[in-house]
Amino acid sequence: MASGSYVLKATVRQLNNKDVRLRRRAVRKLFELDDPTAIDAFIPLLKDPDEWFRGKALMAIQRWASMKDLDLAEELSDSEKSEERILACRIAPKVGKSSERILKKMLDDEDNLVKQNAWKNILNLNDDYVEEAIKNVDVGIRVLAVEKLQLMSEIDNDFMKKIFDDESSRIRKKAINLLKSKPELYSSGEFDKVIVKIAENDSNIQIDALIMLIESGQRNELFSQKIPLWLENDDPKMIKLIVESIENKDWREIDWLINIIMSSSNDKLISRILRRKKSIEADKYRKEILLDGDRNAIVRSRIIEDLFGKKQDEEITKIIQDLENNQNESISETAKMYRKSIS
Repeated sequence: MASGSYVLKATVRQLNNKDVRLRRRAVRKLFELDDPTAIDAFIPLLKDPDEWFRGKALMAIQRWASMKDLDLAEELSDSEKSEERILACRIAPKVGKSSERILKKMLDDEDNLVKQNAWKNILNLNDDYVEEAIKNVDVGIRVLAVEKLQLMSEIDNDFMKKIFDDESSRIRKKAINLLKSKPELYSSGEFDKVIVKIAENDSNIQIDALIMLIESGQRNELFSQKIPLWLENDDPKMIKLIVESIENKDWREIDWLINIIMSSSNDKLISRILRRKKSIEADKYRKEILLDGDRNAIVRSRIIEDLFGKKQDEEITKIIQDLENNQNESISETAKMYRKSIS
């Protein structure tokens, strides 16, 4: 500790005190002082029999390590303790040009957390490792590779197709989200058939594809053929995500998709969407459904219920008044209750 303050030096000396309470107080004080030169005082604590002190040593080294600590990073990377190898992964990027060499030897570590940390940091250092990572047998490593791709400005299309072919649903889902964040890739249409292919047998991909369509606002003829089948899924998760995605959209921008949804048999989705939307476009669909005698009575009644206490334009009001005489008791009673709610 060549140039530390008197307080710093005095506090460091307390780390060797026999009184555990004084030692702990000294550790806390050093963190409070936040002086990187204190790092050397924490290195011996890595071998302390007390787990609390070992934990604080790991925290201090991760916090204050710098380029001068190359030898320490090397030593930690060869440690038998997995927590010290994890620490080596985390401080490696701080020690300069040798960091990649240090991380590389831990890419196949027997401990999964060490391996994950090594890959995460080496991918941050060098994009060249992405292709190797995406071929890794460990799904977690492949996830890190896809997440790294999301930060890259250029992505090879053939490489993207390989990701969509991954055996893991988790990776395929990540691939969809990656495509969603890169409109220039999605708008090319090159991945449409790939997405449809994997969506056929994976409801999670169907949901993600639908959300991507909503957010992009672009009409897609191939997806248009498949969407009616996908919408048969009345999974609450899917309904929630679609409703939230549509909620803040101008329906005129995605009128083709809204029309497909409103023509579907997924009454739960339709009623949830209309419940959350106030617009001329939404009113048009309310009128159509209320007037459609072939529609499910439950969804027609729900649409009326959602209007309780809210005065509507003359046309909707007249439709609901006429429905008071509907042969279906549920619809007629709900229509009468609407009249009472606005009187």
